[in-house]
Amino acid sequence: MKRNAEYLRGKAALEVIEEAVHLLRRAPAPTLAVYYLGALPFVLGVLYFWADMGRDAFAYRHCPQAAFGVALLYLWMKCWHGLFARQLLAQVRSEPKTRWTFGRAARLVFLQSGVQPTGLFVLPFAAVLTLPFGYAYAFYHSISVLEAQPGEGLRATLRKAVEHSSRWPAQNHALIAVLFGFSFFVFLNLLIAAIAAPELLRMLLGVETVFTLSGLHLFNTTFLAAVGFLTYLCMNPLIKAVYVLRVFYGESVHSGEDLRVELRSLSREGRVAVASVLLALGLFGAQPAAADDAGDAAAPSSVSPTELDQAIREVLEQREYSWRMPREEEAGEKGIVVTFLESVVEWTRQFLKTLRGWAEKVMDWLRSLFERRTPGDRGGGLGWMTATQSMLFVLLAAVVCALVLLCWRMWKQRHRPRADVVAQAIASAPDLTDDNVVADQLPVESWLARAQELMQQGDLRLALRALYLASLAHLAQRELIRIAKFKSNREYEQELRRRAHVHPELLSAFSTNVSTFEQVWYGRYDVSHGLLDDFHANLQRMEIGASR
Repeated sequence: MKRNAEYLRGKAALEVIEEAVHLLRRAPAPTLAVYYLGALPFVLGVLYFWADMGRDAFAYRHCPQAAFGVALLYLWMKCWHGLFARQLLAQVRSEPKTRWTFGRAARLVFLQSGVQPTGLFVLPFAAVLTLPFGYAYAFYHSISVLEAQPGEGLRATLRKAVEHSSRWPAQNHALIAVLFGFSFFVFLNLLIAAIAAPELLRMLLGVETVFTLSGLHLFNTTFLAAVGFLTYLCMNPLIKAVYVLRVFYGESVHSGEDLRVELRSLSREGRVAVASVLLALGLFGAQPAAADDAGDAAAPSSVSPTELDQAIREVLEQREYSWRMPREEEAGEKGIVVTFLESVVEWTRQFLKTLRGWAEKVMDWLRSLFERRTPGDRGGGLGWMTATQSMLFVLLAAVVCALVLLCWRMWKQRHRPRADVVAQAIASAPDLTDDNVVADQLPVESWLARAQELMQQGDLRLALRALYLASLAHLAQRELIRIAKFKSNREYEQELRRRAHVHPELLSAFSTNVSTFEQVWYGRYDVSHGLLDDFHANLQRMEIGASR
């Protein structure tokens, strides 16, 4: 029977995932709150630790304390995840809510705190070896579901987890493949949404944020880590629900708990009907023996065996008792996920078949164009080539000429003399007297050329500002600062101190130039050629320091 086959191979992976989705949908809000009460503090703590260690120049001073705090948050999360899995398992079993005593909570904390941290080392090692990863992954999720009973040692609980992780390996690996693939697409969707949201705010509401001003610097490790943890918060409850179902069905192999749950889920009328059928079967089996004991062998049965069999068959064929019969493969009984995936596969198969038919038609048409004429064909004109073939060759020649011309123009534009590019940039240079000029409006070479031109014209004050903007553009090109209109010179200096603290000569040169520029631009300090030479020398020191 199909139920025996399920006991041997386990349910299909998609069927288990569909049941897990429905399990989460039926879960009450407090159950989901238990999960996120444990997960959110850990995720926020890890993101803060990640950003602090990557940006703070003095992070090494408090790194041990911060790492210890993250470890405590990890244990906090695993304990709450164990409680979440236990509540889901009670929901699957249709059990009433049980009261958590101090001893039960202490056993849960001891089990999760003692076993789960080892997964930080075992799972990466198992992933490198590839083959043990599925078993190790199922083991740690099974630990989250299992609960140590009073008087039961840690070894017995670990033995149960090993048994559940090794049961139905094909189903387990299929679940991991499907869930990880789905997690990848969830990550891509969240990544696209996180990139598009600031741009939509800017386009629709005119709100400028740090994300719209940062450009490609948006793709830093902290941003990608935040999107990854959002994916974790979305997918991990579903993974927990999947392994709760695996543990439930694994225990039902020996205890028959799934049958008891199905019986408890029947309505009162259904249970009465089942009891009536069983009672009728018992009375029918006991009536001949009672008649023999009384010596009344001639008393006939009021119900013939044929009629009784027909009545029993009609009752068993009703929908609420269909669990007693082998399940038939009917499309109407399939879930939403399975039906959707099958329709996608069928549509893809038909689409590929249509494309194959189109490709064959195109190949036949091309083959007919290039077939030689038979000796008996006396059509004039182009010999073996028809007029259509001639037009085709003309079009191909035109395409080749266009490609050659395009490549030549691209090569010529790429090897255009640098002086022409700089001259064009100078011609379109912004007005340096405007306070709204930003350093990323021109490249470094254009600012230097602009400064040289202003020095020749005798406007040393504007030449100094052009050199200062060139230094900002150079630092931004090296990704040591981020150019923004709202930032002050001191903010640039502080940002450079955080990111380039290993280059003291770079910090010294930039700080000197900032002081000189502010004295000249915002004060009454006179500008001389010697001052400009010193400013330019500091700029060259910055270029050398940034390239190391």
